[in-house]
Amino acid sequence: MPLAGCKRSEVPVPPTVTEPVDLWKEAATRVEQDRGEAIGHSAMVEIPEQLKHYVDRRRFLAVQAADTRARTNDISDDFADLVPLIQRSELVEMKPLGSNYILYGVGYSVSGEPFAHYDSSSRQTIPLAASEDAFQKDVQQALEAVKESTASLARLEAELRRARKGQSRRRATLLREVTKARRSLASTKAKTRVVAAFYADPERRKSILAEYQLLSDLARDFGGEAYDLNNFDARRRLKIRLLSFIRPEARDVLTQIADAYKSKFDRPLPVSSLVRPVQYQQELAGTNANAARGPTPPHSTGLAFDLYYKYMSGAEQEFLMSVIANLEDEGRVEALRETRDHIHVYVFGSGRRPDEKLIASVIAENQSRNAGKKSRAASRRKGTRRNRAR
Repeated sequence: MPLAGCKRSEVPVPPTVTEPVDLWKEAATRVEQDRGEAIGHSAMVEIPEQLKHYVDRRRFLAVQAADTRARTNDISDDFADLVPLIQRSELVEMKPLGSNYILYGVGYSVSGEPFAHYDSSSRQTIPLAASEDAFQKDVQQALEAVKESTASLARLEAELRRARKGQSRRRATLLREVTKARRSLASTKAKTRVVAAFYADPERRKSILAEYQLLSDLARDFGGEAYDLNNFDARRRLKIRLLSFIRPEARDVLTQIADAYKSKFDRPLPVSSLVRPVQYQQELAGTNANAARGPTPPHSTGLAFDLYYKYMSGAEQEFLMSVIANLEDEGRVEALRETRDHIHVYVFGSGRRPDEKLIASVIAENQSRNAGKKSRAASRRKGTRRNRAR
């Protein structure tokens, strides 16, 4: 029995701990939510004619290239090219999560390797440098890489010569390695020539230093955030953020589509790609068959974006495609339902489709360029066969 005057001590109830809500993850969960039916490519859908390839498949990219013909200054060759466009508000940022969309995989494949200048004429990259000494060091490293590749090829060729004729499997393996080493050496030599040429030219050398300074200034304070250009992860995060920009006119079309989709299905629209400099586009082309390989890929203008339909039901896909098809009928966009879970949308910068004569001209130019490439490739193959004969 408790003593008089004594009170029972009450154990205080601990405050409720509320875990911070990750709104982006919550939205991603909505995107990936099980629909309880076939989704993506497994779903039976009726694809509108507007989102299919033309009979002449060259036309799809030619229409977009024709639209950019009058705006060649809008092409972004590398990440440094995006900075002035951002500073002039010619590119606007799409936050990771909006009221009706989610950036889902934007920049997923980008690396944290040091920033580089992309030389469109040679299709080679030149490392950006903070100083003359750093640039000279890059040139020396490139020259050393040529020496190492040359020595490696010589060793493999010597092994191939020593392999007896009866060792057919070993000879076949060595021959493949020699072929690969020759290609690697040719690529290394080509890159070294371009890097050395930039270093030897005072104006080009100055441009490399200026590009580094441009990115360095941005990284120091990019909308209140800082990025260490000497850190792999920080560089990757900065690149992903730069890839989250788009032209205002394309942003407006994207949000119009997202509004319609969100109103219909109460889910954020997953956006998988926005602006892509040519340099990044060429890297993607090595692993993504859908990535354009031409000199003016649509995404490099900032006027294109990709929508991700992998988790969408048939009804969702058909509704989304109908909205885009209507925009194409209005002459505002060029679109294609790609085979790798994406719908590519290009927004005409002028608000209307380019002239048919200009489209035909682009197709003819591309055909001539491709014929030249095939001719040069055939000449190289003949040269290789002659060398083997010797």
